[in-house]
Amino acid sequence: MNLEQRKHERFTVATETRALACDKVAKVVDISKGGLALVFLDETTSNMTGELSLDLLCHEKGLDARQIPGKIVWKKEVSFSAIPGMVYKKVGVQFGKLSVTQQRLLDNLLPNYNTLSA
Repeated sequence: MNLEQRKHERFTVATETRALACDKVAKVVDISKGGLALVFLDETTSNMTGELSLDLLCHEKGLDARQIPGKIVWKKEVSFSAIPGMVYKKVGVQFGKLSVTQQRLLDNLLPNYNTLSA
């Protein structure tokens, strides 16, 4: 049984939005007011757990949000590639307590991502 646990509407990120977390660069796959999903290409993400701080960057949307607090709430391996053995790490991050500025940045950003995620 798959129980939906999302509290906020989630949006697919169609533009090249990146996150820097634990000195690793990841692609932001989808985002909501409560968190986001990241895809890493690096095997070392398997030891990523608990609290983290991330930077969100998107030149096209003018996004430059630094030191966003979060917590890893799930991880799984996924394959988007036709190349055998090319496995990515998908990580779910729940936002921590955001500053007023960080919350405002997020509130202004979300309407720009208008593709609903399933």
